[in-house]
Amino acid sequence: MLRLNPRFAVLLFATTLGGCGPEELLEESGTEPEAVLATTEQELPSSGGYTWSTPNPATPMGTTSDRFCFLDRVRGAFNGPGDHVRVFAADASWYVHGNAGATQASGRCARRSGGTLSGEYEWTPGQSLPTNMGTASGRVCFLTRVDGDFNGAAHWVRAYVSGGSWFLFGSSSKAYGRARARCITVPSYSGEYFWNQGQTYAEHMGKSTNRVCALTYLAGEFSGWNEYVDIFESAGSWYLTGSSSTHGISVRARCF
Repeated sequence: MLRLNPRFAVLLFATTLGGCGPEELLEESGTEPEAVLATTEQELPSSGGYTWSTPNPATPMGTTSDRFCFLDRVRGAFNGPGDHVRVFAADASWYVHGNAGATQASGRCARRSGGTLSGEYEWTPGQSLPTNMGTASGRVCFLTRVDGDFNGAAHWVRAYVSGGSWFLFGSSSKAYGRARARCITVPSYSGEYFWNQGQTYAEHMGKSTNRVCALTYLAGEFSGWNEYVDIFESAGSWYLTGSSSTHGISVRARCF
């Protein structure tokens, strides 16, 4: 991965409006994901997973009181401005929902354990710079909504760390589409785990006890039911995986 000095980050994004690949984005940590995990317990146990599928209404995920929720599975077709999946809060409850060709999404919730949850930040293709989501010190950020036309590896969205701050950015061949993300205060968080199309095994992301994992990056051609990315739990561990009959599908996640 290309690593640049953080003070050149703004110049890079101002002169490269979505033409660069996600591998060219700055990443502060040069260590493997497990190496930057906290040694103390996170106390963020999962409080359940919830699934929405088209054409159903939004799936309720319970109260917003002392809980936060995030995307952990995206499946289906993203071929136009109405295609999207999202986790959102309304009337003191959490929901997971989607629309149009996006056929399925899953959300997962965890206890806040005193952490402060931000509002939603947004990136749209018309922006010349990434959206600054604030300090990376003691905060982790993750995707809560993706929509638009995912028609290949050149279309991607990502929440990432650069120069001590969190940013939300992406690339799209269309004028429509967007991404949203939230941040929450945590004692620490892992580096990014990743799964790419062609990888025949699920990526192991460590123990699931008192840890949760959320999507931070999505890319590729999502044209139907055969295309999906997923975080799942098995035998006391978290795993990251996906599937595709097209090309360019890739996903990243962090645990905290």
